[in-house]
Amino acid sequence: MRVLITGAGGNLAGGLIELLEGRHELRLSDVEPMTTPHDFVQADVRRREQLMPAAQGIDVIVHTPAWHGIHRSSRSESEFWDLNVDGTFNMFQAAVAHRVPKVVWMSSASVRSRDNIYGLSKVIGEEVCQFYHRMHGIRCIMLRPGDFTPYRNRKQYGERLLRGGVDRRDVHQAAALAVDNNTVACEAFPISREDPFGPNEIEAWPNDPAAVLERYVPQARLLVDRYGLDLPEHVNCPDVAMSKQRLGYQPRYNFITFLRELAERDARGDAVNWLEQE
Repeated sequence: MRVLITGAGGNLAGGLIELLEGRHELRLSDVEPMTTPHDFVQADVRRREQLMPAAQGIDVIVHTPAWHGIHRSSRSESEFWDLNVDGTFNMFQAAVAHRVPKVVWMSSASVRSRDNIYGLSKVIGEEVCQFYHRMHGIRCIMLRPGDFTPYRNRKQYGERLLRGGVDRRDVHQAAALAVDNNTVACEAFPISREDPFGPNEIEAWPNDPAAVLERYVPQARLLVDRYGLDLPEHVNCPDVAMSKQRLGYQPRYNFITFLRELAERDARGDAVNWLEQE
């Protein structure tokens, strides 16, 4: 298939390109120039006339450009609207003009939050997806990932996996599966980590979280104390059953996989440097 990835220089696209190249013919697009062996069209999605040529001859558009929650303090509501909402509308206009049959659209778990401009932009974006499916027959797969924005260091990455975080590699996997999917007509899918904790462990967590963790990583208490890991007072395990069943999504990374790698690094004596790396 011929796949267009918009926002190809962004946080999501790099790993997705690696998963798709060799299996699909890729065209990349970004507001900034890129050096790539793939076909490239420089375009600002806020400028419809720039985006139009990028969609010509394409079978699937993966649309990723957006300001995220972390940008709320540095970007205005108008900037959020221009990129997240108008950019999505322009992408669909290009899809209609060139009869692109399918779109994979990056939504967010924040679609539930309508009290901030980022969440609102994702609510509206999903409505736009549904409109273009109803009115123009474009198949739309909307992915709602948890927080996979860049982290300060691996310590923050690990701690985030007990809160709203998801590993970027799992998001890459979900996006690649969505590109290949040929059964979903128009649907939104949560893309989160999958925790191993059972109901009894979730109930026991507030009293002694390290004891729960030690069922999976025997030296967990020592690691939490030694490296000052900030554990939440409660844990809630995301439900990804629908995404697993309908997309074939298999999340591979969570706090337990992080803790096991930390234990290996601790045994080798390079855990501190590893935790401080971006």
